[in-house]
This record gives sequence, C-alpha cells and structure tokens, in this order.
Amino acid sequence: LIKHLRLPHKEKGAVSLVELQVQRLRDKVLSLEQEITDLMSVAILNERIYHVYVDLLPDLMAGDSFAELQHRLSRALVDDLGVERVSLRLSQQFNLDELSPEYGLEKEQIERVRVTRLSQQPHYFGRMTKGELELLFDNTDDIASVALMPLGNNAELGFFVAASRDADHYVAGMDSLLLTQLCQVISSLLLRLVPLQSEA
Repeated sequence: LIKHLRLPHKEKGAVSLVELQVQRLRDKVLSLEQEITDLMSVAILNERIYHVYVDLLPDLMAGDSFAELQHRLSRALVDDLGVERVSLRLSQQFNLDELSPEYGLEKEQIERVRVTRLSQQPHYFGRMTKGELELLFDNTDDIASVALMPLGNNAELGFFVAASRDADHYVAGMDSLLLTQLCQVISSLLLRLVPLQSEA
C-alpha cells in the first residue's frame, strides 16, 4: 500500500515528513524488487549451466579420442552456453605427434602462465594480455575475458581455457565448482586418450 500511496498537501515550499518517508520506502521497495529480479535471472542461468554440465559429463566419458573430447567440449560450451571459444593446451609430457602442434605448450610456457595468472589460486577469471591469449588460442579476436583452469596438480597436464567476448563474463570472485569438476574429468580423460611421451 505504501508503495502506491500519494499524500497531497496544500503546503507550498515545505517538505512533508510523511511524504519523504513514503518516497524513501517506495525507493527501497523498487530496489528490493530489482534485486529479486536479478537473483532470479542468475538462478535461471545457473540452472541452465548445471543441466548442460550434467549432459556433458557422460558425453565426454563416451569419447574415444582427443579430437572427440575437443569437439564435445566445444559443442556443449560454445553452442549451448554461448562461450566464445574453448581451448585445451597440453604439456609436452604428452606425445602430441598425432595432434596439431598448437595444442602443445612447453614446460616454461606453462610455468610462466601458472605463476603469472594462478600463483596460489586454483583458477583465474578475468582479462589476459594479447601475448597470453595468443599462447592459449588459435584466434584471439573478440576475446575480452577468460576462465583459466589448470589440468592436474599445478597444471602439469596443461590448461583448460574458456573465452568470452563479454569483459564481465569471467570476473574474479565467481564460483568455479562446476568448472573445477569438469577439469578433473578432462584431466583423467587426457591420461586415457593421449599417450605420454614415455609410452611413445
């Protein structure tokens, strides 16, 4: 009722205390309504992301090659969630002879990205330099923010990277639970699908 109340008065040049209180309450109600709307939007998006991940994990487990792993990741995250690009960059401990050379990162490159962007953190969400992006993606056009996740302990297997054209899509402080679980699955699949150097 207060939200819709209008209390006219005949006093000119004076501020009605009641009217001022009502206006403040009205502003507070509008602010709370906007907050609820925003929370509902986030909840709907989170539910959508959750369902994509639930469908993706068994699909990844059924794959029998690195190419299929890449394809299924891209199909789910790019096509279904609107991520701009997805990239896997692997350490040289894998035998990458049968893969395109751009999938491999030298140990020094992995360590540089790990120290610069991860440090003691389990992931990095935010912006990266053009040089870093060129190391992680074939095409860096329209990339404004990234999610960088290590594969294995201290990124010894490489990195999983997702990119968005929206600078605010990946920002510090975002929840990473689903991405962390996804990367654990990817790490175990890599060890099954891509031979290590010692096995070559």
